Amino acid sequence: MAKKVVKGQQGFTFLELLLVLSIMMILTAVILPFSEKRLQRITEEDALKQFMTTVHETQLYAITNQQRVTLKFEEDGRAYKAVSNDLFEVLSGKFPEGMYRTKHSPLRQLDFANTGYLINTGKITITTQSKGNISVSFQFERGRMIVNE
Repeated sequence: MAKKVVKGQQGFTFLELLLVLSIMMILTAVILPFSEKRLQRITEEDALKQFMTTVHETQLYAITNQQRVTLKFEEDGRAYKAVSNDLFEVLSGKFPEGMYRTKHSPLRQLDFANTGYLINTGKITITTQSKGNISVSFQFERGRMIVNE
């Protein structure tokens, strides 16, 4: 059986396709870890913003309802919830995997008086995978927050 060769026919050889696929695999292997770290960092930044929003909403609840409200952390430091003085859960939230309030954090909970003032000011230290420890300072009675990375 004779093989017919058509003049002008173009295409890729198996070797050329294999080379292109190898280059694509190498690029994917190099880029993938960077994208995972970026995704982790964005997730942690969003969680920190959500925590700060929860703090402001807790303060607003205390002012609006003229009640003392406490923002407490769970034992592992990953979850938090705001509880009014009649033990009604106002708000809650949770940090993503690998992000938590450290056990040696100077401030263990936030207590808002019925005026919205913070009863105790101080710092909460939050550990993250992408940035290490982040310190959130709660200053003045009105609940102003300063984030130090």
